[in-house]
Amino acid sequence: MNSASSIGNKLFKETVIYSIGSFGSKILSFLLLPFYTFLLTKKDLGEYDIFITTITLFVPLVSLQISDAAYRWLIEIDIDNKCLKKQIITNTLFLFGIGFLLFSVSFLIYSEFEDFKYKTYFFFLMFLNCLLPILQNILRGEGQTEKFALNGLFTTFLVIIFNVIFIYFLHLKVEGILLANVVAYTLGCLVILIQINIFKYFSFKSLDKKLLKEMCYYSLPLIPNLISWWVIGSASKFVILHYLGAEANGIYAISSRFPSIIVIINSIFVLPIQDAFLKKDIKIEDFNKLLVYFVKIEFSMIILLIAGAPIYTKYIVDLAFYESWKFMPFLYLGVGFNTIAALISLIYQKSRATVKITVTTIIGGIVSIGLCVLLVNEYGLYGISISYFFGFFVIFLLRYIDLKKVLVQEIKIFNYIFALISIIAVIFLMDFLTFLYQLVLFVIVFLLTVYSNKGLIFKLLKK
Repeated sequence: MNSASSIGNKLFKETVIYSIGSFGSKILSFLLLPFYTFLLTKKDLGEYDIFITTITLFVPLVSLQISDAAYRWLIEIDIDNKCLKKQIITNTLFLFGIGFLLFSVSFLIYSEFEDFKYKTYFFFLMFLNCLLPILQNILRGEGQTEKFALNGLFTTFLVIIFNVIFIYFLHLKVEGILLANVVAYTLGCLVILIQINIFKYFSFKSLDKKLLKEMCYYSLPLIPNLISWWVIGSASKFVILHYLGAEANGIYAISSRFPSIIVIINSIFVLPIQDAFLKKDIKIEDFNKLLVYFVKIEFSMIILLIAGAPIYTKYIVDLAFYESWKFMPFLYLGVGFNTIAALISLIYQKSRATVKITVTTIIGGIVSIGLCVLLVNEYGLYGISISYFFGFFVIFLLRYIDLKKVLVQEIKIFNYIFALISIIAVIFLMDFLTFLYQLVLFVIVFLLTVYSNKGLIFKLLKK
């Protein structure tokens, strides 16, 4: 078997494994949408969304984003090198311990002067939202992709089960969602702790000052990167709360859940590509070919989901949330460009140039929040979704320009600009159409998408 065939088979196997975990867990999570919209009010959903958004902001600060460093170091070492593995895991947990200790002290001081709703849940969910990704990345770094995928599926399944128990049967509303997350994440963490036998690989004797510095040098620049990403994806929710109120935030919360469809499919392909590229199983030439195919598939998915938004929203969510479809199109575009930018940034990750990832994301964050504040009064939630798209588009553009010499010349930027203009034209056209004409538009878009991808479809059918 030749090298290319071997790499292809390995990549296919990894894709199948990640698809089971990512697709399964995200689909299960997506099933909660109609459940939430029928049993919770717009205000309840808005309140919960702000709570989770705040936790998302603090997670990289508290965890020092050390989970990424753990994955990056573990994926490169020989799996049988127990000594180095022990050093990496010990240093990872030590740095997380310092970060969480500082947070705990700050949280206790703050709580003495300021009381707020659900503060106990906030503390425990902060700990679990930091710990679970660290443990999952240790599994992934060790090459245990099956256990990584199954843990995601298992944790999400528990979240759904406990949501049904606490919201439907016990009527706990927002508190029920938070309690469900606490119980599910705790069990998810315990399973991994048992699987990797964490205490076997933790010892203060294995602390290494040089390794600590190297891991910090890699992970710390990712903190402002993730905060900037948070600014683009989540800071807008505070702007909505201030200018438009909690109910508008509830509508936007539903709008922003639907792009998880793209995230589901993207994660199936991106995670195995990341593993293979960082392990040096994939050469830059092969990476470029994969990138061309990925971008084409991404744009095809986006335009289909945009054209179908008013149709599937009608049958998935409660009537009170139906208008949420109007704000989805630019969110779909934003998620698409975010993923393409993330895929390109693997070149930075490979050379451990995380500072460049951070700089481009900060610029995108500034553009997004600036547009957010400028557009919210005039255009409401439309303005918010447009600012979301522009933030990620700017990040993609900056990384593409910087890495243009490394990236394949087959990426015809003019073709993608034309495709983007076509998608935006479809977005504005949909607003003026009745439901019947929206159905007709979707059929036309579907047929055109199939025709433009006929070559790729025939290749897949032959296999």
